[in-house]
Amino acid sequence: MATTTFTKLISLVAYDATLTERPDDFYLRAKTMPDTIDLHAVARETALRLGGKNEDEVYTLLNAAESVKCDALSSGYIVATPTALMQPCASGTVLKADLSKAPDRTKVKVYATLSMGPALRQSMEACQLEIFTQPAVVGPLLNGAVAATRTTADGATTRVPLPGKNITLTGRNLKLAGTDPAVGVTFTSVETPSKKVFVPAEDVTINEPKRLIFVLPATVTDGLWRVSISTQYGSGSSRVVKNLRTYELDEPIAVGTAAEEGGSGSGGGQGGGGGIIDPDPLG
Repeated sequence: MATTTFTKLISLVAYDATLTERPDDFYLRAKTMPDTIDLHAVARETALRLGGKNEDEVYTLLNAAESVKCDALSSGYIVATPTALMQPCASGTVLKADLSKAPDRTKVKVYATLSMGPALRQSMEACQLEIFTQPAVVGPLLNGAVAATRTTADGATTRVPLPGKNITLTGRNLKLAGTDPAVGVTFTSVETPSKKVFVPAEDVTINEPKRLIFVLPATVTDGLWRVSISTQYGSGSSRVVKNLRTYELDEPIAVGTAAEEGGSGSGGGQGGGGGIIDPDPLG
């Protein structure tokens, strides 16, 4: 990719806030690009910016730097870089009798929290913004994903989706209907786009126009996932339409520890770093 690919412009999609008292207010979401910038893409762009350096050599250096950061965090160090401040953390409870023993890793969890570093904060503050209203949607409109409230090992509450637990997708005209074999919910891994998990309509426990509730498959593992629904459901008098309609959630959702651990820093949070668990705007 060329340097000009990065426009330093973030598009904000405005959705009608249907549940508030004011008839003229909207809530905003940042529209993410369809492609994911992985370490190979970073190395390629870095090599171009350095005047045509060897991409493989740059990738090797960047990958080694990532390994150094991992080793430092797992050794108890705080890692401060221009893009992120990373800090090792732990949670869990043990009995007094356990204090003289090796920690039980099933009861104690260690992880790292991330928040924005100075360069990233400055870059986000300096980027241009544009707002455009989400047009009237004929087909499905997928607004967000929520999970049931649970208590974690350290006593905190969370609504992070977990494999094997219920997840709720909210929106409008979501009901899965029609005979097309593609009718259902598809999860696509952000890190490995070729990895897709399909949930057919028969596996959806609650199948309604404004919400879909089902058990998140075990194959939707920890990480970021793009979510799309495909249906032939139609509003008005025609409840089933001929052509399949598909809608993808603007932002990927974080599953498991990707959400529990990745957004708890001072600059993170579910709405800021990748988040992705939205309150249900439609109730």
